Amino acid sequence: MSTASPASRHAAARALPPGTGRGLAVASAAHFFNDAMGNVYPVLVPLLMGPLHLGLVFAAIISSAHRLTQNLLQPLFGGASDRGGRLSALLPAALAAGAVATGLLPFAASGWVLLALAMAGGVTGGAFHPPAMAWVRGLSGTHGGRGQAIFGMGGNLGRALSPLILAAVAVWAGTRAVTWLAAVALGVGLLYLAAARRRQAGKSAGKAAAVPAETPLARFQGRWAATAALLAMIAAFGTVSGAILILVPIAYRLQGQPVALGAVVVSVMLLAGSFGNGLGGMLSDLMARERVAIVAALASTACLVAFVLTHGVLSLVFAGLTGWFSMSTNAMAVVMCQDLFPESVAMASGLASGLGSAGGTLIVALLSLVAGATSVTVALLVAGAIGLLAIPAVVAAGRWQPAR
Repeated sequence: MSTASPASRHAAARALPPGTGRGLAVASAAHFFNDAMGNVYPVLVPLLMGPLHLGLVFAAIISSAHRLTQNLLQPLFGGASDRGGRLSALLPAALAAGAVATGLLPFAASGWVLLALAMAGGVTGGAFHPPAMAWVRGLSGTHGGRGQAIFGMGGNLGRALSPLILAAVAVWAGTRAVTWLAAVALGVGLLYLAAARRRQAGKSAGKAAAVPAETPLARFQGRWAATAALLAMIAAFGTVSGAILILVPIAYRLQGQPVALGAVVVSVMLLAGSFGNGLGGMLSDLMARERVAIVAALASTACLVAFVLTHGVLSLVFAGLTGWFSMSTNAMAVVMCQDLFPESVAMASGLASGLGSAGGTLIVALLSLVAGATSVTVALLVAGAIGLLAIPAVVAAGRWQPAR
């Protein structure tokens, strides 16, 4: 990977191109509500473990199901978006459908029904992210890292605040508070639909660049190694943050801790991760991306170990730092994949945000088996060790990355 020249670094440091602010604000707001609905599980699943008789492993699978379904489908939705689709209809429709699936969660009569609803919500999330990220890339131009960082901060803030809001509301309204929160998101989705149509968002971003008439696998010709290395890097970072997101709230519940404690840990991690993602995306426009990723891998692993070994407020601080560093490469990874597939930007976005993240989610689901056989502490330490694999992965990915 070639580093940017001083002139290009100064260009990247300048403000985003005129006229992009409104579009990025709309995309980031939609991302906020989409991801807020997708992160009710750290609170809802522990609350339903007793009534639905869920064990640790099955609860972890349900918590992972939404993310895994969403992530695996994103490359497919991205490829379809590249071949033509109107964002003015697709993005609000995905928001509205996701709100319906989320609103039904508290009414699940069994763990299997809850699992099915989680997967249904994942389908809508998979439909939202790739075209939205392609839209953001078109708006951002050469400031791709910064644009994706702004977009990502909206989603991460939604994910961070969702558990706190749900935990607070559930104290007096019970688990069906999810339905009320989903109703708000549904209203926002419908309002966004009207606003997007008025602004003709699809005219500027919904018509993707023409994709050559070729089979999907043909697009990877000569890019298999770079793609695999990039997805491995994303999966390694996703394992670190996902271990806290999925395993810690369930472990606290099994220990008899209040569900609000797990919600606070998750929210602190994601809130810090939101700002880390913003800073990391901006830095990736200004300096060698390998440096950003290597520092992030070393720091996130160290902070995860410190989180395991400490207690109280100090543990909460290290949870936040773990999120800050492990999520600081999210925007950068999306741009790297988009640079690798410039003719299929939405598909590339789906690969990075979807398939790469699915690897991390799947690893965490497998680590729940380790947690069940040993302890959550051991599973978290293993997750930290896996995070270090991001270092050789990003070095390998950088060798095939196009020059900036």
